[in-house]
Amino acid sequence: MSAESSPRARLVELLWQLKQNYDREGGGRLRFIHFNTLLNDSEYRAEVIEQALTSDNPRIRDLGRQLKTANRQGVLLGRQPGQTTPPRPAPTPATTMGSDRPRPWPWLAAAAVVVALIAAAVLLYRPLMVMVAGEQVVSGTLNGDQHWGADRTWILDGIVYVESGRLTIDAGARVEGRPGSALVVTRAASLHAAGRADAPVVFTSNQADGTRQAGDWGGVVLLGDAPVNQLDAQIEGVPDNDPRGAFGGDNANGSCGVLEYARIEFAGFEVYANNELNGLTLGGCGSGTIVRHVQVHRALDDGIELFGGTADLRHILITGAGDDSLDWDWGWRGRVQFLIAQQYSSDGDNAFEADNNGDRHDARPRSEPVMYNVSLISPRSHGQHQRAMTLREGTGGHFHNLVISGFSGETLDIQDASTVVNLNDGTLTFDAVLVHNVGARGVTWFEDESESGDDDAGLDEHRYFQALPGMRFGEDPLSSRNAVDLARPDYTPGSASPLKNGAATPPQGEFWDETALYLGAVRPGAARVWTDGWTDFPLN
Repeated sequence: MSAESSPRARLVELLWQLKQNYDREGGGRLRFIHFNTLLNDSEYRAEVIEQALTSDNPRIRDLGRQLKTANRQGVLLGRQPGQTTPPRPAPTPATTMGSDRPRPWPWLAAAAVVVALIAAAVLLYRPLMVMVAGEQVVSGTLNGDQHWGADRTWILDGIVYVESGRLTIDAGARVEGRPGSALVVTRAASLHAAGRADAPVVFTSNQADGTRQAGDWGGVVLLGDAPVNQLDAQIEGVPDNDPRGAFGGDNANGSCGVLEYARIEFAGFEVYANNELNGLTLGGCGSGTIVRHVQVHRALDDGIELFGGTADLRHILITGAGDDSLDWDWGWRGRVQFLIAQQYSSDGDNAFEADNNGDRHDARPRSEPVMYNVSLISPRSHGQHQRAMTLREGTGGHFHNLVISGFSGETLDIQDASTVVNLNDGTLTFDAVLVHNVGARGVTWFEDESESGDDDAGLDEHRYFQALPGMRFGEDPLSSRNAVDLARPDYTPGSASPLKNGAATPPQGEFWDETALYLGAVRPGAARVWTDGWTDFPLN
């Protein structure tokens, strides 16, 4: 009987997942699960299931509940029709010819075949994959080239590591994450997920539509060997002693792969206190990485976070992030053109939160991205303090053709003396920036930081930025009233918008669109825009 049709084979898979989760946890009352004994000894199996039900690990508890139900239904213990109590089989040690000890049940023989296949997969460093009715469950480790087609839904169970080779995901494919899952593409591997406008690749929650929420699963992590300014860099969400979480190197032109026409939804669970996965995390990814036409929607923590590297972003939409829309640290020096960050009234902190290095503000390479054509949008929430930009810990950056609209807190906050130095030496610059409807009354662009509130060596941001050429305050960008709508946002400014005037010319080069001579991420009055067709805004 195949794994697709046999409920017992499915239950063998659940037992294997339980063992794997205990092995990864590495602690508690059970430090190691003997899998053969788990299959063959009903008392041992019942004890393990009972202990799983009280585990501190939510994934182990969930597996315990599923297996408890199976025991109650008699599937695992082989209850016969009419029986009220499952039979207690004798242990099944290895037998010799002529032994009169009872033989294993027939289903255990079939299970042994499944176990043998699992063992072979482990020996070959393959992931555990089980195909059930158009869905394929993936867990463990992937090595060598892998291909996920659009003919089925791919279910992530636990953290799936791509350790070597390339994972190719076809246009139109759907990848769903169970609670506690994530896709981590390590430094020795790459991802090639190239969707199309009419067939995006979708990474989303495995929960039923209508019940999905931010943090249902862990999101997508890409790790590379480009320079970072943190020694022995280890990505958040992966244990410190796990080499699969390491990233960084000296290959500035390296590539973590391709992520194009893709959506990442409802991701970003908290692994442990102050350590969360984001919707999309890039650690040490080089300039050969392609991240274009990507939407990150309703992430529990940050929408996108970059730890060092030189990866570029183009045509990026971040909607409803629980913390920051775009966050960077540890020396990120990429380029950005056409980015929209839309914050929601009930969630979110900063549209941009930028750092160089919290321990060494002058660490090199210094964070210094170059951006053109960015729209930072917020509904000026009455219940949430939201800031367009927080720049601190020595970050640099060059921001051109930005529109900032609707934030309840302030336009931007420069923190730390090291960041102020960057303002003075040209490492941190602003040109062609329009600010509208910011602050509690919509006209208070900056907050008072005098006396105890001084966090920037006495910099008066209001005075500094009001006098800065290229900064425009109070002009109405004539954006659509639906620019902050949750279900059907319209980011296109009207054709008479002042965003058409005063733009800085983007640089020359293959990456840049030099014709984008307007402020913001969308051309005013455009009939069709780059977000059309492949984006979506589900509430749950």
